[in-house]
Amino acid sequence: MKIAQRFENIELSLIRQINALATPLSTNLGIGEPNIEPDATFRELAKRATTASWHYSANAGQLSLRKKLAGVEGALTGDPNEICVTAGTQEGLFAIFQAYVDPGDEVLVPNPGFVSYATLARICGATPVPYNLEPPDWQIEKLPITSKTKLIVVNSPSNPLGSIVSEDKLREIANAGPLVVSDEIYHEIWYDAPPPSMRGMSKNVIAVDGLSKSHSMTGLRLGWIHAHPDVMKPIITAHQYIATCASVFSQALAEAIFDATEWNAQWLDGVRQQFRAQRDAALFAVEREMEVKIPQPRGAFYLFVPSPVCDTLSFAKTLATDAAVLVIPGAAFGSNGEGFVRISYAASVEEVSTGIERIGRWLRSAGR
Repeated sequence: MKIAQRFENIELSLIRQINALATPLSTNLGIGEPNIEPDATFRELAKRATTASWHYSANAGQLSLRKKLAGVEGALTGDPNEICVTAGTQEGLFAIFQAYVDPGDEVLVPNPGFVSYATLARICGATPVPYNLEPPDWQIEKLPITSKTKLIVVNSPSNPLGSIVSEDKLREIANAGPLVVSDEIYHEIWYDAPPPSMRGMSKNVIAVDGLSKSHSMTGLRLGWIHAHPDVMKPIITAHQYIATCASVFSQALAEAIFDATEWNAQWLDGVRQQFRAQRDAALFAVEREMEVKIPQPRGAFYLFVPSPVCDTLSFAKTLATDAAVLVIPGAAFGSNGEGFVRISYAASVEEVSTGIERIGRWLRSAGR
C-alpha cells in the first residue's frame, strides 16, 4: 500500500529511535521527561480530580480552566476565548500548523531546535527554513523572513540548548510581521530569573504551554494555546477534529493545581532546586569525564555538549550499545546540532554522574 505523500519522508524522531535502544541496564540521559514524582498533596489533588465529570468538555476546554489561564500575566484581553486546552503541547502545535500552514509556505525554525517543528511544517507541505543559533550563547541574531514566511517558531527556554531569549529580541520577533509560535513548555524551569514570555506581546503571537515538564505530567497530556480570539478560531476547529477535547480528568487536575496557590509555588520551587542540583552534577561530570566546560544552561533540563566524534548519530548509537548510556545526537536538532550531543539531566544525581562516567570511560577506551 502506498502511504499518503505527506508522510512519505516522515519517520519516528531520532529521540525515539535512540530511546528504543534502551535496555534494563541502560542509564537514560536521552528522554526529556522529569524525574520528579508527585508528593502526597499532588496525589490528593489527583484523587479529587477523579470525581469530576467524565463527559466531553467544550472543544476549547472547560470554561473555568480557560478563565484561570486567560487571567495570567501577559493576557491580551483576559477573555477565555484566548485559550484552547489541548492534549499536550504536541497536539497544540499540530493544531496550529494545520490551521495556518499551507503547501508552499515557509516556516522559520530554530537550528538547533526541537525535532517536531520542521516535521510539522513538512507534513503540511511547507518548507522549514532554519534560522541559526550559534554557540556558546545560542542567541537569535537574524531571521530569514520572506514573503512566503507563514510562521516563526521560537522556543525559550530551549530544548535542546537550555538557552533563554532576551525580552527585547522576543518583542522584535513578535512585531516582525508573520505569526509567531512561542513554545514555552519549559517556562517554569529556570535557574537565575524567570524567562520572559511572548504572551501578549502582539496579536500575532501564539503561545503554547502546559504542565508536562513543570509538574511531571507527561503522560496526562495537558497543554494549552494562548492567542488572540480571532487568531484562535481556526485553531479550535483544527483541535476539534484532532482530539475533540483534552482529557477532562487532566483539566480538573490542572484547575486543582492552580487553585492550590501556596502548594503550587512550593512545588515549582522544589522542582527548580532539584533540577539545579542535577544540572550542577551534570556540568561537573562533563568537565571531568569529557574534558569540556560549557556555560550553565539558564532553563529547561538539558546540556548541549560538544562531541569528540564527528558523526553524532553513530556516537549515540555506540554509547547506547557499548556503554549502556543514552544521549541524543545533536543532528536530531538540525544541521547546527551536528558535533554536539544532548544530555538530559532529568535524572537523579547518581544516574547523571554514572551515565556521564560511562561516556568518559568509553572515550578513554576508544582513545578519544
